[in-house]
Amino acid sequence: MNARSKRSEPGDSNSSSWWRCAVVVTFFPDDEVCLRLAAIVAEFDHVIVIDNGSPADARAQFANAHSGRVEVFTQSTNVGLAAALNIGLKRALALGFRWSVIFDQDSKPMPGFASALWATHERNPRAAVIGSRIVEADREKSSYRWVRRNPRWPGVFQRVACDGGDLSEVTMVISSGSLIELETWSRLGGFDEGLFIDYVDTDYCLKVIRSGGRVAVSAGAALQHHLGQRSTGRLLGRDLRPMHHAAFRHYYMARNRVHLWRRHALAVPHWALFDFCFAGLNWFRVLAFETNKWRKWKAILIGTWAGLLGRSGPCPERLRKKFETPPAVR
Repeated sequence: MNARSKRSEPGDSNSSSWWRCAVVVTFFPDDEVCLRLAAIVAEFDHVIVIDNGSPADARAQFANAHSGRVEVFTQSTNVGLAAALNIGLKRALALGFRWSVIFDQDSKPMPGFASALWATHERNPRAAVIGSRIVEADREKSSYRWVRRNPRWPGVFQRVACDGGDLSEVTMVISSGSLIELETWSRLGGFDEGLFIDYVDTDYCLKVIRSGGRVAVSAGAALQHHLGQRSTGRLLGRDLRPMHHAAFRHYYMARNRVHLWRRHALAVPHWALFDFCFAGLNWFRVLAFETNKWRKWKAILIGTWAGLLGRSGPCPERLRKKFETPPAVR
């Protein structure tokens, strides 16, 4: 499908053609990726897949699926989530699209997803980013709560659910399932490729807010999504849901947290307070419930130091090997 040939202006009968584009980033996908890709293809006119260095047999399973609707760009190595998203969104812009929805490989939109996102845009045209309602794959109903500024105490945050209706103004959304306005994305310089993986979406949302735009959530656009490898961890009757991220992810989170606090903490204090609390909770969950505690805490300490030194980009291989779990104790 030639997306450029279908481009039209707002108000035309075929106006959906200039926003029904999806960008999917893959990295060593599992066997279910084709099913999730089929759900995305059902919702969008054109799907752009950016593969981050997966083996040829892994790429073949989705490269051959829906070949008339899917365009695949293969990277020889893992260039990172931010760089892959930028590659895909540049392609969408070149094809004439003005908006695009971005996806992780482990996300699956529910029927009516794309139309629900666009309906939220029409109700909230100032929003340059519109996130979806996250339903964790192991839960029947959405339990995710979004962060926003407390209207009574602006320096304090609120956590709000998205069950009864759209959230017209939040602080940040998960990148997967988000509708991105491409003119704003281009004007703000895209996603920060130096962050590589974690905090990519948060940084972009904070840039949008500081530039005068809005970040919203669509209640009608339901997305099945995996938030780490969560398990049940209870303490004093509360479910703390540890994430069980690999140790190298803690390196990126700790390093990139330093970068974002330097950039945005003073300008968006309620976000900084939330992130400080989230970091503390995450560190506690590692200590209380997760395996390989020392490796993960070592990654946190090294990542924090790397952030203080201003380092960015992919985690150096010598450090990544320090964080890996020996096969005998996996």
